[in-house]
Amino acid sequence: MHTKFYKYFFFIVNAFWLFASFAASAVEVRDVRVAQQQGMTRLVFELSDISEHRLFPLSNPDRIVLDITNAELSGNAASNLSKLSSDVLIRVRSAKQTKATRFVFDMTRKVKAKSTVLAANATYGPRILIELEYGAPKAVTVVKSLETLSKEKRDIVVAIDPGHGGKDPGALGKHKVREKDIVLSIGKELAKRINAVDGFKAVMTRSTDKYLPLRERSKVAREANADLMISVHADAFTKSSARGASVWALSLSGKSSEMGRWLAQQESSSELVGGISLDDKDQLLAEVLLDMSMNSTIQMSLNIGDSVLGKMKKVAVLHKNEVQQAGFVVLKSPDIPSILIETGFVSNSTEAKNLASRTYRVKLASSIASGVIEYFTNNAPDGTLLAWNQRKKTDSVYAVKRGDTLSEIARANRVSLDVLRSANNLKNNNIRIGQKLVIPAG
Repeated sequence: MHTKFYKYFFFIVNAFWLFASFAASAVEVRDVRVAQQQGMTRLVFELSDISEHRLFPLSNPDRIVLDITNAELSGNAASNLSKLSSDVLIRVRSAKQTKATRFVFDMTRKVKAKSTVLAANATYGPRILIELEYGAPKAVTVVKSLETLSKEKRDIVVAIDPGHGGKDPGALGKHKVREKDIVLSIGKELAKRINAVDGFKAVMTRSTDKYLPLRERSKVAREANADLMISVHADAFTKSSARGASVWALSLSGKSSEMGRWLAQQESSSELVGGISLDDKDQLLAEVLLDMSMNSTIQMSLNIGDSVLGKMKKVAVLHKNEVQQAGFVVLKSPDIPSILIETGFVSNSTEAKNLASRTYRVKLASSIASGVIEYFTNNAPDGTLLAWNQRKKTDSVYAVKRGDTLSEIARANRVSLDVLRSANNLKNNNIRIGQKLVIPAG
């Protein structure tokens, strides 16, 4: 009798603790929001904590299913759920499952769905962004020769920003070294080496001894459609023993403050984020675009900074062996990867003497240029001459013969039919005798 009682007692207690443990660790879906754009519906699920999720389509009828692991729906999110719709989204339903909360999007048609996890920021917790794409207008395909295309491929633009200038001398160091003079000299040498490489173009924020406000420097880079902005400085410290060059990228706190500034200007600003104007977007879409743009920009800045540091260490003593992060204003362009290079401490006698030497400045500029060029060579942006030249070296051209079919050509060259059509801007499988087809490498 007592044994049976204790078995039931312990079963109930264990069940209680298991339930309490699950409830304590459950992730709350705090809010669900929707935004509509031409050819695209976006939904944002704001969470109390990071959680795994799964996204998949169902047909007959067309639906998209989102499972968020160990999630509970808040009262606010539950009330908003019934209000969510767009020109392609009929409604959103939810149901509690054993290990997840399931959301079902009832669609008016088949869509292409993808999800992105957005990191928490000063305003919002972690978020899951769902993008439902359904027939955005297709661009008109224009067939052009390879020779014509090569002439249209753009340069990779590097904006070089020598810090300070004019009424602002910057740090004043030993051996009468002035920061504004040192960084202008290094900036000019850097521009010379960037411009010497085919497919690269340097733009300077200042090439003379003039003062330029911080926000104006980023504006110069944006107007030049820069792929990268490099701000060049020289450090100083109260202790003369401090030494070493360093590379900086934007910090997450700097990102959050800049997002707030841009969103505050949303209705009146005609600035661009990755080529998309914010002034005609609702708050949700503006937040999502900014967040995604700045996350990508910071990561690319860190990657470029790593490449530059790898080359600089062969010339200069490094203050830190990894890229550091801070909220410097010149690093805050949401759409332009930006790094700030401290070339050394002018308050240190040895480094001031080095920076005063033109030979040393040339070597330092050459190492920075080498790091930048190496990064973009390994990560050539689409549409650039560098990417086109790399593709031209690896792709081959096939002349269509009598009896050929596109599928047979694809199979013989071990590429998919879709890839072959895409590489040649073909809308269907129709080809003609004598037609030149680009066969993508791999």
